Amino acid sequence: MRLTKEEQLMLDGDKGKGVQQAMEILVKMGELYGANRFLPVKNAHIDAAAYTTIWDAGTEFIEYLVDNGAKVAVPTTINPVSRDIRNWEKLGTTKKFAKKSKRLEDAYLKLGVIPTWTCAPYQCTNVPVFGEVVSWSESNAVNFINSVVGAKAERLPDLVDVCCAVVGRVPEYGLYKDENRAGDVLIRLEYFNDAWFRDSVDYAILGYRIGELVVNKVPVIAGLPDHTTPDDLKALSAAAASGGAVALFHVIGITPEAPNLKTAFHGRNDYDVINITPKVFRETEKRLSSANREEVDLVLVGCPHLSFPELKEIAGLLAGKHTAKDTKFWIHTSRTVYDLAARAGIAQVIEKSGAVILNDTCLMKMDCEGVWKGQHFVTNSGKAAQYAPAIAGVDITMANLKGCVKTALTGKRPKRRLY
Repeated sequence: MRLTKEEQLMLDGDKGKGVQQAMEILVKMGELYGANRFLPVKNAHIDAAAYTTIWDAGTEFIEYLVDNGAKVAVPTTINPVSRDIRNWEKLGTTKKFAKKSKRLEDAYLKLGVIPTWTCAPYQCTNVPVFGEVVSWSESNAVNFINSVVGAKAERLPDLVDVCCAVVGRVPEYGLYKDENRAGDVLIRLEYFNDAWFRDSVDYAILGYRIGELVVNKVPVIAGLPDHTTPDDLKALSAAAASGGAVALFHVIGITPEAPNLKTAFHGRNDYDVINITPKVFRETEKRLSSANREEVDLVLVGCPHLSFPELKEIAGLLAGKHTAKDTKFWIHTSRTVYDLAARAGIAQVIEKSGAVILNDTCLMKMDCEGVWKGQHFVTNSGKAAQYAPAIAGVDITMANLKGCVKTALTGKRPKRRLY
């Protein structure tokens, strides 16, 4: 790789051993991907925040960087940790596990990160602009800012993302190059009437199916309605990155790099076409819904973390009601969004119903080995439907947001939606 004078100084150790270690790793990564140079980045987002993600070895690596003088070089937000920092005892986290999580949290604070502890920093703190080069990880976040914002990012591996934040640079490869941002496959939606795509769960199921179909190619989606919201695209982003490895998609007439087909495909016309119909959609939903019993143990929403408008909608559905005795309702959001909801009186309405709002964490990141095995979850998240069975050993039923709230109130699985 061709290094600038400043980059060579980092590699030579003039900026300290911590920075040198980070640069050595990134040079090796750049060579592996065939990068010729580094790109300066404006901001960063780190995925490797949860103890259950990087364990003791990862914690020791962050501490090594800190002990050897490293600090993040650009504004850097960070993903959820493995506990609700304020309420971990109430949620069943052990003192031993909380101590390990806190050790990692403290190391990151010493590194200089902004303690957002959220997988959706783009809706509360860290909002890149179109064309901006950033170093991000967390699959839903990378997919969202690439696709919906039009910033430039790649799915960086855990701890490599930390190295990029420390040196303020990323190897130029993959989606950092304009030629790699062209669409590869046209996803055409056919025979969907106005009853479809009125809730983010439809976008989650669609995203999951697209991920399965294209794996890591760039899909171009035609046929989504004009009323599609950022929260809808958040659900699509997370599911497409979980069902496959999608890091960039285009939606004709909606996302910034796709005002039309020609632009989305960079003028090419030799792309494949895949049609998705309601039949394909129902088959995908059925596969994601693995549960076969009526009683529900937990309703899970907020994977990725919920926005203020989503919390407001939930509060409206829960007002004056109480959740079922034997069914937990867990709602995940960032502390920033939670504090806004509390100031608006929304959080209090939700919590009065018996629902629990978790901050700083996500069930997918918590110490849940054996805790939930064999239980039945209802969720509107394609990402949770993909990962929760493997991580927590649960059965899943997919539902829209109203169905999730109704389930929390009745304790019974919602009826399959009819279109």
